[in-house]
Amino acid sequence: MNVLIAGCGDVGNVLADLLLDNGHVVYGLKRNIATLPQGVKAVQADLTDPATLKNLPVDIDHVVFMPTPASRNEAAYESIFVDGWKNLWKSLRRAPQRTLLVSSTSVYGQQDGTMINEETAPAPARFNGQVLLAMEQFAANDTDNLVIARVAGIYGPGREGMIRLATSEGLEVQQNPPCFTNRIHRDDVAAALLHLLLLDAPQSLYLVSDDLPAARFEVLSWIADQLAHPAPRGLATSSANRGKRIDNRRLRDSGLQLDYPDYRAGYGAILEHRNTHEHTK
Repeated sequence: MNVLIAGCGDVGNVLADLLLDNGHVVYGLKRNIATLPQGVKAVQADLTDPATLKNLPVDIDHVVFMPTPASRNEAAYESIFVDGWKNLWKSLRRAPQRTLLVSSTSVYGQQDGTMINEETAPAPARFNGQVLLAMEQFAANDTDNLVIARVAGIYGPGREGMIRLATSEGLEVQQNPPCFTNRIHRDDVAAALLHLLLLDAPQSLYLVSDDLPAARFEVLSWIADQLAHPAPRGLATSSANRGKRIDNRRLRDSGLQLDYPDYRAGYGAILEHRNTHEHTK
């Protein structure tokens, strides 16, 4: 199987290594090809510039579309996700057998703590979710062989914002009512994408999150405790945002087992690695 990863960044590199380990051919498309893993066939191109996409490989079986915006504003999102998708699709030399489109659970704007699954109607509250939903709709119009992966908040090596936040001084966090958050370890995202590429007769949509939606206060308090740091001060505001809870059962029922099924397993592994690394310096 020949796979093109369009936007082969941090998660894409992990996915590329998994694909290579499974004997597949991997093309990595990005502007700076110096960061591609060994064994990946480099495609130096810019999804926002159609002129750079004129000579894509012919022998592409599957496409993974997972670019990263240059900045977190609406124009940058539209440029890379909507225009980037259109540019790539027009430039492909043949229709892929399967296209895996990496989107986000931000297409769900619900903030009342409700449980979200694949049957829930998207209701994006902010531009990021609105643009990603538009990308999904364009892709669905272009191909019937589409699998959409809506991914929750990714954490892992180099993505340790919650750890930094948990150890910040004077932290105050909504505790009552709880504000739920959803996350998934970077390596589990890559494993899930591999799984969806290889799955026989996949459904058209999967929510990619870990097994345990958790209150933000709970996660931050647990991390602080692991680091022997004072817990954040809990706040009670009846009108506060309660977030949403992502139900990943469709993904799990399709046969995927996560290495880091909850925040304790994932952040625990990160903290253990940091601790081991500090002791071996």
